[in-house]
Amino acid sequence: MKLGESERHSIAGERPNPNIVAVNADEQERRIHEAIARRAYEIFKNRGSGAHEQEDWRQAESTILQPFCVGRMTVDDSLWVSMDAAHFLEGTINIWVAPQRVTICGKPRLRRQPATPAVSSSQMQPEIMFREVRLPVEVDPLKVTAKLNGRFLEIFLTKARAKPELAVKAAAA
Repeated sequence: MKLGESERHSIAGERPNPNIVAVNADEQERRIHEAIARRAYEIFKNRGSGAHEQEDWRQAESTILQPFCVGRMTVDDSLWVSMDAAHFLEGTINIWVAPQRVTICGKPRLRRQPATPAVSSSQMQPEIMFREVRLPVEVDPLKVTAKLNGRFLEIFLTKARAKPELAVKAAAA
C-alpha cells in the first residue's frame, strides 16, 4: 500500500495491507513512550500495592517493545525490510516511517493464557506491540510500500536523494 491510500477491506480471503504513515522519529518515540506508560500504569493497578515504578516500567517495556527478528537488505537505491507478521493480529499492522527509522506496530495476536483462575499482571496481553528498526541509510518516508507475503511483512523503502547543495559541497571538497 502506498502512503495516502486508504486501507482496503478483505475480499474473498485477500489480506489487508499494512497502513503506512510518515511519522518523524520524535513522534514515534513519544507514541511508544505513551504506550509503555499506559501499560506500566495497568501493571501498577493490578499489583494492588507498593511502589515499584522501575520494575513496572521495565515489565511494560518488555511486553510492548518486542525484539522480533527483522531482515534488512540494501539493493541499489532501495532498502528492503522483512519480518514475521504472525505476531500481529491481521489487519492491525501500522508502519511509521522516518528518514532513518521504521516502527512496526499493531495489536498482538491473542496467546492462550494458562487455565488458572487468576492471571497476574505479567501475563496480561498488551494492547499494542512495537518493533523499532534503525535504518543504515536515510530513506524517503513518502516513498514506501509494504505488503504481506504469506506470513511475512515486506517493506520496500526508497533511499533519500542527496540534497543538491550537499552534493555540490561534497564534490568541491
